[in-house]
Parts: sequence; C-alpha cells; structure tokens
Amino acid sequence: MKLNYLFTIAAFLSFAITTAQVNAGQIDDFENGTTQNWTDGGSTSPPINIPTGGPAGANDNYLSNTSLGGSGEGSKMVMFNEQQWAGNYTNENIVAIKCDVRALTNGLNLRVAFDGGGGRICVINAVTIAAGGAWEQVTIPITAADFTLVAGGTNIAQTLADVSTMRIISNPIPSWQGESIVATLEIDNIEASLTILDVDDLSSSDAFEISPNPGIDYLNISLASYNNALDLKIYDVTGAFIYSQKITGINTSIPVSNLNSGVYFIEVANETSNQIKRFIKL
Repeated sequence: MKLNYLFTIAAFLSFAITTAQVNAGQIDDFENGTTQNWTDGGSTSPPINIPTGGPAGANDNYLSNTSLGGSGEGSKMVMFNEQQWAGNYTNENIVAIKCDVRALTNGLNLRVAFDGGGGRICVINAVTIAAGGAWEQVTIPITAADFTLVAGGTNIAQTLADVSTMRIISNPIPSWQGESIVATLEIDNIEASLTILDVDDLSSSDAFEISPNPGIDYLNISLASYNNALDLKIYDVTGAFIYSQKITGINTSIPVSNLNSGVYFIEVANETSNQIKRFIKL
C-alpha cells in the first residue's frame, strides 16, 4: 500500500512539473470560467473571471483585476502566475507577451516581470493604457534586451531560462511591485508569442527559408518558387521597421553586418498574405 502511495505521489509531482512548463503559442482565454491560476496572492480584491463582454463581445470570458489604492492588501495593480507561465522562455523562443486589455477608472502602465534562476527582472518599457477606452491588443516584447534587473536580480538570461513566476503589473517605472492605484485591469487572450507581429501564412509555393541563422554578415533568403510580387522587410523586436527590398529571384542575399546584435523578424509578403521568420544577428 505504501509503495503504491509513493508511486501515486511521484506521478502527481511529475505531472505538476510537466504542466508547469510554458509553451510557445499558449493562450489563457479564460473560457473555462476560472482565473487560470492568475492571482494577486490576497483575498481582498483578487482577479475574477467575467463571463461576458470580452473583446469578442457577448459570452466572451475575460479576467478582471481591481486595485484599491492606498496601502495594504489589494492596494497595488499586480497579478501573478506560478503555474503554466513558469519555465524556459529561451528554449521556447518566446519573444513577446500579447494580450487584449482595457483599463477602467485610471490609466495603467503595463509591464511584465519575472522571477527565476537569475532573480527578479522587469521590462524597461511600459505599454500605456488609457482609462475608459475600448478593448485593444497590446504587445510587450520580452527578449533579454527588453529587461532590467529589479529587487536584487542578478542575471536576466538565467531568469528567462528558468522562470518561476510571471507578473503583470502597472508601474510608471520598472519594478517587481505594482503601483498603488485605484484602477481595474480587464485582460484576455494572454499569449506566449514567437513574434511581435501578426502573421498570415503564404501559400506553400511562396514559403521561404533563411540561412545562416544565427548570422553575422549576410542573410540568405531561399524561396520555394519565385514570385515578383513579393517584398522583403526586416523588423526589430519592438515591431519597428528596419529595412525593405523587392525580392528579385528565388535566392536573395541581404547584408546584415550593420545591424546590432539581437533578434529580428524577416517578413516576406505579397498583397494578400505574409510569412514571418525569426532571425538572430550575432
């Protein structure tokens, strides 16, 4: 009996560890009626699931998190997750958190913060959400270059490779803590994104490959077939446009030695669709 009990406990722990790993592309849409493990750690004004009125309208569930201002439990705009959003973001190639949001009562400065193997880190740049607006989709880049150390953190890369806690906070400055503010954050479709851009697939005949990746001096673009209606564009991780040119053949070589080291996105597009691939410049 004891042996069977131990096997049961071991199986449970193995399951818990497995399910705690963040996966690229995962989305919390709150359609199951729960908070999907998001909490603020208290009982005064915890996040709650709202069954209708999300960005898709009637019967679209979303999460609502209210901060009360002042001091004490529930005063700060913060919520966190230690379950499905823990894990290795580096191996999963997750470069952004996307979500649909709106703010009530007061505007918010949204940031993502992590705790993990290298301590606590927070994104440098906030996304500003005006109070009283409509639902809007926002993107928060989370590559290593987007973070700064906070609250005694020591190593950004180590944390991104071993996240134990993910926080969504509002604060005018990078911090581990949310600001004390009277406000409500309504949020839906929290996504672990491989790109900061929205992607529609090209047809298989227009698909492309890039090499070498990572690269230093040149980036080679190879098409499955040539289409003179195709354009190539390069974006950085914030979505800022960097470079463009016309595709002139089935194989195209682009100089990239002038780019700073980091993550970029290569888009090949025609008038109706596009495809984006991630490129690392050494």
